[in-house]
Amino acid sequence: MLRSTFLGFKTATSALTVSQNQMDVVGQNISNVNTQGYTRQRLDINSVSFSTSNLKYGINGVIIGQGVAASGVSQYRDSFLDLRYRTEAAKVGSQEVQLEAFSDLEEVLDEITTDGLDAQFSDLLEQLHSLTSSPSDPVLEGVVRTSAELLTQMFNNYSEQISTIREQQLTYLHDGAVEQVNQLLKNISELNDQIKADNISGNPALELNDKRNTLIDELSGYLNIEVSIEPLDIGGGKSIDETVIKLKLSDGSKVNIVDRDKYAEFSSSVEDGSSDVNVLLTKNIDESNTNTNLTDLIDKGQIGGYIKFLNGKGEFADSTDVDSQTKGVQYYQKMLDTLANKFATVMNEVNGSDKPLFDKRNGDAITASNIKIADSWAKSSGSYIKNTAINTEGDSTGATDNILTMISKFQSDMEFKTSDSADTSLFVGTFQEFLSFTTTRLNLQVADIQTSYDTYSETQYQIEYARSSMSSVDLNEEGVNLLTYSKSYNAAARLMTTLDEMLDTLINEMAR
Repeated sequence: MLRSTFLGFKTATSALTVSQNQMDVVGQNISNVNTQGYTRQRLDINSVSFSTSNLKYGINGVIIGQGVAASGVSQYRDSFLDLRYRTEAAKVGSQEVQLEAFSDLEEVLDEITTDGLDAQFSDLLEQLHSLTSSPSDPVLEGVVRTSAELLTQMFNNYSEQISTIREQQLTYLHDGAVEQVNQLLKNISELNDQIKADNISGNPALELNDKRNTLIDELSGYLNIEVSIEPLDIGGGKSIDETVIKLKLSDGSKVNIVDRDKYAEFSSSVEDGSSDVNVLLTKNIDESNTNTNLTDLIDKGQIGGYIKFLNGKGEFADSTDVDSQTKGVQYYQKMLDTLANKFATVMNEVNGSDKPLFDKRNGDAITASNIKIADSWAKSSGSYIKNTAINTEGDSTGATDNILTMISKFQSDMEFKTSDSADTSLFVGTFQEFLSFTTTRLNLQVADIQTSYDTYSETQYQIEYARSSMSSVDLNEEGVNLLTYSKSYNAAARLMTTLDEMLDTLINEMAR
């Protein structure tokens, strides 16, 4: 059987076309070498077989294919690496937020590089020792009063700075993270709709896919997400892929936050009379369940990091409460309040209920934010601190020196407890040891967060490196491809010329 006269031209033409397409893809890759989020593209090709479907009988002889065809353009992308990267991004996001916030808190409670509460406690103790030399001297007592007032002001200042950090992180959560998450969800859903329209018309919309993947990567830093592909039948035996994003919660359940062209919305708030921040799913995909409180179920991503820092109470929360598992700004604020209340209570008891040394500006109990020296002491022009202690009979006969009793309280071990109904023991030791215990715990927590952040960041970097090695544009590799496809194009062109010469011989020379 003679081969079709022009079949060779079809083979050569297909080679020319595919080689041109391959060079076009290389040009697209090279032109986007610096485009953020761009994924390297490739031309998907396959050989074209000889078809006998239209022949009544089989054929004899050698069967040779009919050239090459391009089936489309795809990307060098590994979905498993994407999954691993986004999982690590959620861990990095949580640790990054906590590291920044706790580092700010550490600067407030820094008792090493700056003179803080510990130094002021020592100063007050020193002034009390001086007062023992002349207990009734109003000048020496004035020095004690000044030192005590500085101590209360330092408590107030620490509390105010901690409150400022809390408000700052609340703002970052309200106006930063939550707003950004909502915008990302909206943009991803809009891209889903655009990509769907392009896919239906036959356009793979690879550049739009790159934009969507970049947004999904960014979203994974805020929330622990899972991305899945759902096929959609568009008729004619064809289907397209649509993207669905789910939020993974700490109890193992999942919530759809992007479903094709639909998206959820979040909000954050602090209820009146509460110190806890709440993160709500204000708009669900199907809109059947709104204002769902997910606060206790979000444990990763920047949102989870903010929740842990803002709501963590440690021993000050019930043991069954998720807030008891983390120590955040509320825990350290309450530790400072416990110290201020214990100090004021003990000193007031020593001096007697009729002459309290410390009082509160407002509220039900003395805290770090409202502690002050008693008005009666501040206005006193004479001796206010009792020289002798009151014994059980109500007189001062044989009583020990009251000032020495105060001094002994600075050096005596006492139990610090939470002020709730559980009355949980926090620490046993002196005032300054309790303060040291609190700051040391904070230092260790910051160090632990730093270690976790470094570990997760390194893992994320390694995954991103592997992903970039596959997906990013390498100019050296593209240059080699350009030479390869150029040679292939030239070879196909030479094949076309040779076939033309053969045909000319067949038509013009064989009849002679």
